[in-house]
Amino acid sequence: MRLHSRRSCLALLGTIAFAVVSISLATQAGIPFDTSYRVACATMCLVFIFKLGSDYPESRWPRISFWIAFAVNIGLFFTPLVDRQASRGEVMLFALPDAIIVLVALIISYPVLDEHQRAMRQQMVLGLVVAVAFCALLYALTLMGPHAAH
Repeated sequence: MRLHSRRSCLALLGTIAFAVVSISLATQAGIPFDTSYRVACATMCLVFIFKLGSDYPESRWPRISFWIAFAVNIGLFFTPLVDRQASRGEVMLFALPDAIIVLVALIISYPVLDEHQRAMRQQMVLGLVVAVAFCALLYALTLMGPHAAH
């Protein structure tokens, strides 16, 4: 219980620190809050992928997927997806492509020696198809925006 309250306290302090830094950047350097928020969302997704590397130290796929996801996250900043006001679901714009990248890297490196491993790979491929469909739907809805309904 003590560990949970300590983590909650750290998360709250991190959120407060992020808000203070973002507001300071907006007032002092002219960097919009939306940009700071998107950078924080992309960084959070990359930290999760980086932690996968420590969970699988003997595997190369976490490092490869980290660098590909890093390039994709930077590339997303140059798309029309970021030309709108940031929302609470902004982390999904970075998390979905990152999840797809990690799944592809895992599927490619996953060994298949028996039926159980083949079934596991098939489930990962199904998860990949669902993630790609959901990502395409989310990006299409985001690009259409609220003006498409009129």
